[in-house]
Amino acid sequence: MTYEPYSQKKKGNYVFYIIIIIALLLIAVVAWIGLSNMSDPAADPDTSMNETPNLDDDNSQEYESNDSSYNDNSIPSKPDDIISEVMPSTPTDDTVKDEPYTKSYTMPINGEILKDFSADTLQFSQTFGDMRLHAAVDIACKEGTFISALTDGKVLSVEESAALGNVITIDHGDGLIVKYACVKDSKVKAGATVKSGDLIGKVGTIPNESSDQPHLHIEATKTNKPISILDFFK
Repeated sequence: MTYEPYSQKKKGNYVFYIIIIIALLLIAVVAWIGLSNMSDPAADPDTSMNETPNLDDDNSQEYESNDSSYNDNSIPSKPDDIISEVMPSTPTDDTVKDEPYTKSYTMPINGEILKDFSADTLQFSQTFGDMRLHAAVDIACKEGTFISALTDGKVLSVEESAALGNVITIDHGDGLIVKYACVKDSKVKAGATVKSGDLIGKVGTIPNESSDQPHLHIEATKTNKPISILDFFK
């Protein structure tokens, strides 16, 4: 009768100890898991990507130096000076006024001088059969040859003359007046402006020199004094 209570009491002690041991094991397992999570590097957030890289002083200084040298070489410090060297300065009104105006002269036609200018020497006229003055220049050519303006000027008149045929008179400036005689198919009218070398008509016939071969008869005066147009080509 004494054995059974003792046996039951002994069994109860065993159960109590087993429960305590299991509880301690559970506590140990939980503690171990917690420590493992705290020490696991995979659980720590990776902040390396968020960190801003720092440049050391030497590299920073070198970068700034290179950047400043680039700016010095590529960007002119005085762009206005550079532009003034590339583009020529615009001439002022005073500069334009100081430049002398130079006229150009063109032979009205190309050909042999048939009769030269002679304001004080008599020459023989085949048409009249006598000696007379010839204050003009006759240039031999074929009838219908184009006539060019001697130089720039303004047409004063285009009219018919009994002695010279159709005559174009042009004021070439500076007191120079030129009469282009024996002209047919006139290309200009009174009041028109012409440039050196412009076509003004074609060579026709001249009544006072009808016995001579076809030619252009040119009379010129400078401030009302007869001159030779050949003087402009010497």
